[in-house]
Amino acid sequence: TGAGETATEAAATEAAATEAAATEAAATEAPAPEGGPQTGGTLRGSAPTFIWNTGFPYSFTWENEPYFSVLEPLVRYRDSLDPFPVLADRFEYNDDRSKLTVTLKPDLEFHDGSPVTPEDVFHGIEVMLDPEPWGITGRFQISSFATALTRFEAIDSRTMEFEFDKPRPNMTDFFAQLLVTKKDTYRELQEGKNIQGTGPFSFEQWTPDVGASFVANRNWHQSAVEGGPYVDRIELQNFPDAEALGLALEAGDIDWSLGVAPSVARRTGQGFLAPKAGIVYVGCVTTSPKLVDPRVRQALLYAIDRRRMTEELREGFGDLTAQPWPSSSPAFDPALESELYEPDRARALLEEAGWSQDEPLMIEPIPGTEVTAEILKSNFADIGVDVEIVTQEIGVWVGKLRQRGFVDLWVAPHKFSNLSPLTTMQQTFPYRLGNPSYYETETYLDIIANLERLDPLGEEAREQYARFNRMWLEDPWLLPVHTNQRIEVANANVKGYDEHFVTIFEQPNLAKVWLEA
Repeated sequence: TGAGETATEAAATEAAATEAAATEAAATEAPAPEGGPQTGGTLRGSAPTFIWNTGFPYSFTWENEPYFSVLEPLVRYRDSLDPFPVLADRFEYNDDRSKLTVTLKPDLEFHDGSPVTPEDVFHGIEVMLDPEPWGITGRFQISSFATALTRFEAIDSRTMEFEFDKPRPNMTDFFAQLLVTKKDTYRELQEGKNIQGTGPFSFEQWTPDVGASFVANRNWHQSAVEGGPYVDRIELQNFPDAEALGLALEAGDIDWSLGVAPSVARRTGQGFLAPKAGIVYVGCVTTSPKLVDPRVRQALLYAIDRRRMTEELREGFGDLTAQPWPSSSPAFDPALESELYEPDRARALLEEAGWSQDEPLMIEPIPGTEVTAEILKSNFADIGVDVEIVTQEIGVWVGKLRQRGFVDLWVAPHKFSNLSPLTTMQQTFPYRLGNPSYYETETYLDIIANLERLDPLGEEAREQYARFNRMWLEDPWLLPVHTNQRIEVANANVKGYDEHFVTIFEQPNLAKVWLEA
């Protein structure tokens, strides 16, 4: 799971990853008319629209994605980890990154015309630090960042200072995910009645199990920089299953969908691949007697037929990868964008390790990844390793994840590897210290300690990322299976659908979207 992402969310993510995710764009868009994007019309689409009372928008799931065009953070990652200002006019750390000064843009307003204040920014932090008064019992993905704040204070009506418990080189990850909503209407947000934001679209209404609608914000503070929003309205509806969604797309009843099955994308020929944010992986319990030897784990790594995974689970859509990092990450290694399928090498490693077994290894897939586990069982049998698939209901599986209760192997997706690599190592369940693999080697601890004092985009940090990637192959505890991406579909009349933000949840930039008459 991701940076604090619950395994329940991971199950939903895996459903999208294994049953409804990932492809290169299958069609090219027609060029824009000479006059540029056209204004007007209603973008009709399908996307999950549920508003959970579990801390949204400070805790978020894939079901909240449409609201990321309503709410905005102080800064945003676009195509790299170099922050782009959104609500912030000034975003400046001190020399050792133990303090941050932020100044809001002048004259910022929520959609109801009220001013954006530092107190509205602080509200999200306060909810994360003390959720009980708001009836929130769920977990926040970014709460560990909030607990690192030792002081946050308004200097004037626009300027804020934040101090941290120690130098925090990856703290921008927090502010790139901290969505700002109006403090005084937060109760109404929790009820799904009033979501006040600053984005290119304002919230109109939400009807549970039916859908939601949004209206263009013609006073958007970013219009002069970004252009747009171009469409007048966005209307989203929920569909009971993938087939109903596919039929609606083919009939022209909707123009766009945020997440579809590969079969639907193939039929329509209008697929758009969201950026990579993680992987589906096999976790190894490194204290298991049969998995203590890293050569055995290496053998399993080279035994996975990633091409078969892509063809059978995703109908051939998606790039082969053997690393968690997307190309936007400073840790990305082009050499690891490969199949990494070497069964002969795997057998040689097992022989070198003196492999034998009296009973099968247990592999425990999160619900939704059972087919993945079946292919893995076949892959491992091909090199002489017998595994038994053990299924369980999601509550039991989540308990094992949190309590480090797996026996040998497990299967799950994770996200959030599109943030700073240090954030992945500190917060994402399968990477962070205290992980279910019991993986805490001296090399790994040293890499984390070094990154905690380095600029995440600097050359010294890149040396540490290279060490991590070598360790990833030489002493693996997580075995990449396939990329964790979402496939979206837009019909031919939808133009300008060409950018996804790195955060949050690879949100498409709907402000740029327009409809061809």
